[in-house]
Amino acid sequence: MHRYFRKFTMMIILLLAAGSCAEQSNETRTLADWSSPAGQNSVSPNLSLDLSGSPILSWMKVGENTVALEYSRWEGSRWSSPVTVAKGDNWLVNRADFPSVVQLTESLWASHWLVMTDPAIFAYDVAVSLSTDGGVTWDAPLTPHTDGTFSEHGFVSFFVNGEDIGAVWLDGREMVATHGLSMSADGAHGSAGGMTLRSTQIKSDGTLTQDQVIDGLVCDCCQTDIAQSDQGPVLVFRNRTKDEYRDIYFSRMIEGQWSEPKPVSVDGWKIAGCPVNGPSVATNDEATAVAWYTQAKGYGEVKLAVSGAGVDSFSDPLVVDEGDSVLGQVGLAATSNGGFLVSWMTFSEGTVGQLNLRYVDRDGVASSVFEAAKITKTRRAGLPQMVLFDNLAVSSWTGGGESNKAVEVATTQFDTL
Repeated sequence: MHRYFRKFTMMIILLLAAGSCAEQSNETRTLADWSSPAGQNSVSPNLSLDLSGSPILSWMKVGENTVALEYSRWEGSRWSSPVTVAKGDNWLVNRADFPSVVQLTESLWASHWLVMTDPAIFAYDVAVSLSTDGGVTWDAPLTPHTDGTFSEHGFVSFFVNGEDIGAVWLDGREMVATHGLSMSADGAHGSAGGMTLRSTQIKSDGTLTQDQVIDGLVCDCCQTDIAQSDQGPVLVFRNRTKDEYRDIYFSRMIEGQWSEPKPVSVDGWKIAGCPVNGPSVATNDEATAVAWYTQAKGYGEVKLAVSGAGVDSFSDPLVVDEGDSVLGQVGLAATSNGGFLVSWMTFSEGTVGQLNLRYVDRDGVASSVFEAAKITKTRRAGLPQMVLFDNLAVSSWTGGGESNKAVEVATTQFDTL
């Protein structure tokens, strides 16, 4: 990859959050109102794109006794009225492990959330609901795992395989007896008594099939991510060895089965606990890229590696940002011109930080770093979300004031992508 940077002109046209509408010009508001539709007492946003390329924003609405999963879809100049997918009084509300609402095929949408089964031991299950009418109505929830143990199940990513959809999740069933302390002699890919990475496929009628253990020992609470490439789904996650090295691995779906996981890059980050800092993957017509965070050198680094169409191995990584102020929590989007856009958080002082963007073109040439938004409470923000809508980067995170949390939205326009 090239070692020089090219100036990449960027112009912010909107930075909208709860309470910031007065700062917008009348002309901008006429064109598009990106104000967050979630309102107060909303947390844990998730952003995805529908099949037409329009953003879908979901979040949890926290009431006095219940929590609801809601979503809104971008409709040309504003967000649609919120739609309630489901609600419950025993859900897990967590800054790192959060629900989603996604469109996966022309006819099928999927959503998921997390239900506490034993709060005393922090046990919870995944609930998945499907919609066949464009996200208007939702079926009764199903559980993709059938182990029946009181353990942790979460950090879900969806994928498409032919006519079926699938789910990948972190599964703690092997930790019930051992409390995660026992490990196999061969490390990452045996039955380890630790957190496992599992998958199942779901037919439109809710039937489960093709259960698979993808990896027998992974990091306990780092997010997973999946991109749908021309050669099939590509999964990324943070692995874990018996010696506590926790680097980023990938797996491809080949003929209905996930391949043996391989490292995206060997950073050699040895850490005894989970950093709660998962990778992100994106694909375009030419390449698949992975962005991730590491502290292998004793300070924060955000890295990006690219693979060709076959997705068998990745290039030497480009360091997107590095230093003691780098917090990670990365996002990644593919651009229409063959490049990729990376997002991540940095820390400034107190609880304040920044959400940053950087563009990397198809030749590995990176733009200057651009600050997309101020983050007033970096821990509360969780994992900021980012999607690319035409030449507009749409970002979201949990913000709000001292007494009320609220999902916030910011947009950043790029001159050329």
